[in-house]
Amino acid sequence: MSPEQKAAFLAASGISTTTLTFWIRLLVGGVAIICTLLILIGLIHHLNSNSGWDKNVFIISLFSLAFVLTMIFVFVA
Repeated sequence: MSPEQKAAFLAASGISTTTLTFWIRLLVGGVAIICTLLILIGLIHHLNSNSGWDKNVFIISLFSLAFVLTMIFVFVA
């Protein structure tokens, strides 16, 4: 994007940040997504068992992870 396009995008989206702050927020969001994927990969082993408790732990962990990820994105925004 050209500097004029970037300025227009930031003005239209209501994001009033400097370039450094924008890149830091983008980095934090990317790291949060990567960590979430790694945690989900670790939780998949709960689905392979026949135990109801393991499936409940997976669902509770999934909702907890979604909540934490939402809080991170709200903070970043």
